[in-house]
Amino acid sequence: MSGKKRKKNRKIYSDSAKRKRKAALARIRVFLAVLIVAGGIAGFVSLSKSVEAPLTINSDNYQMLANNTHAELDHDIEDKEILPEETEPAEDAFVDQALMKYKIPQPKLRSEYPIDMIIRSEYAIVYDVKADEVLFAKNADEKCYPASTTKIVTASVLLDNVAEDFKFTAGDELDMVNAGSSLAYLNKGSILSRDMIIDALMLPSGNDAAYTVAANVGRIIGGNDDMSTEMAVKTFVDEMNKTARYIGMENTHFANPDGFHDDDHYTTVHDMLKATLYAMTKPEIMASAAKPNEYTVFESGEEVSWENSNRLIQEYSDIYYMYATGMKTGMTDQSGYCVVATARRFDHDVICIVFGASASDIRWNDTIALLDAAFVQIRNREGI
Repeated sequence: MSGKKRKKNRKIYSDSAKRKRKAALARIRVFLAVLIVAGGIAGFVSLSKSVEAPLTINSDNYQMLANNTHAELDHDIEDKEILPEETEPAEDAFVDQALMKYKIPQPKLRSEYPIDMIIRSEYAIVYDVKADEVLFAKNADEKCYPASTTKIVTASVLLDNVAEDFKFTAGDELDMVNAGSSLAYLNKGSILSRDMIIDALMLPSGNDAAYTVAANVGRIIGGNDDMSTEMAVKTFVDEMNKTARYIGMENTHFANPDGFHDDDHYTTVHDMLKATLYAMTKPEIMASAAKPNEYTVFESGEEVSWENSNRLIQEYSDIYYMYATGMKTGMTDQSGYCVVATARRFDHDVICIVFGASASDIRWNDTIALLDAAFVQIRNREGI
């Protein structure tokens, strides 16, 4: 009787219903399996956290970036320390980055130039800044001596490291100035503002001003107010050489801040073009180089009057060049007569560098002839 009831109560499913029932049961089993696996993973993660397993990175295919202040390329004291010996192979890459930061053009020399002219000076280069084009070159990559055109770099390094309100005090470094030097008439204890001492460098080409700059700025770079005079000057000259390297002066070495002759103090006119381009990014240098003369009273009370040695900007001069804007002269027995001249016409700045002239008039005549030829080229090219 009971067996019959159980048989009577059993449900009879069709084939379709049986398939649906099996599918539903299969989904339930999968769901339960997922829950079990998820619970196991959560437990494992919780256990892992409790033991703080170290993270390992496979660095075989990666190059780690050095923790190096040079990567920032700020032209500051700390950022321009000499690279450690173990990183010296990266020096070329560092200089390439410096060139990118300073954005100084790297004028290319060619076999032929638009200006075809015979000049008497030994070395020369003419460059159109706007067109980024060398218009003339003679022995441009040959070693020569820069004399006082060195002070273009001296003034640039000064501005890279000194605040506008800094006061320069002349001291024992004046004893290092060579006899026969051009002077700005500084005395021990003379105090000058930053702009005053730039004028003292650029107008009368004061070697006393150059050594005062070197001693004062060298102590700033070295971070030591008590640094000896000799070490401060050396630190500054080292900085000049670093700056030369950073702006692409590949065949230059400085031995002093003023350009007084030293066999180990040399350059090329091609390199001096790069130094000039760097200086032209600094308005203080351009403003100073454009002054025909200057009367000033030092912060310490002395009165001085300076005349610019660049006769191209002197209106009373027989070689006055009305388009001239600067920049610096130089002369030693070994360098000959030198000039770095800048001029502007037709909305183009032209740099003309003439070194190794045997007489002052040859220097000026070659410079004026090259500047005139450059502006003729520009006028013809621009269709002015």
